[in-house]
Amino acid sequence: MTGQLDHIGIFVESLEKAIPFYQTVIGQGAPVIKEVPELGLRLAFFHRQGGLPVELVEASGKSEMRHGDVVVALEVDDLEAEIARLKAAGIKAYHQKPTKNLPLHRGWITKGDGHGTIVELCPKGEVERFVLGGAR
Repeated sequence: MTGQLDHIGIFVESLEKAIPFYQTVIGQGAPVIKEVPELGLRLAFFHRQGGLPVELVEASGKSEMRHGDVVVALEVDDLEAEIARLKAAGIKAYHQKPTKNLPLHRGWITKGDGHGTIVELCPKGEVERFVLGGAR
């Protein structure tokens, strides 16, 4: 693991209601919107505000995440090695394979296993490439 934050995600009830608030708070224009219907997600990324990207997440599908939950996304150099390291330490870490509209292979520690915090493991640079239009 690189030990650095990749981004934070905030679960909201409605992107349409939340975006104006976060535009004002962050002081940035319109976010990059991504639709992921196969996972029941709509995402809004405030990408360049002088700090870490902020992702708003609207979930309509089945999820343990609720309005107000925060995802701490950590950057990893090698996702497979990091998941193996965490499992060896007794931490339940899971793979999330890419989907058609979310072409990122990521890892997760769920809210239940993460002491109330959702931890996302992101291969270095992948979220940025996805947001800017070209995840590999």
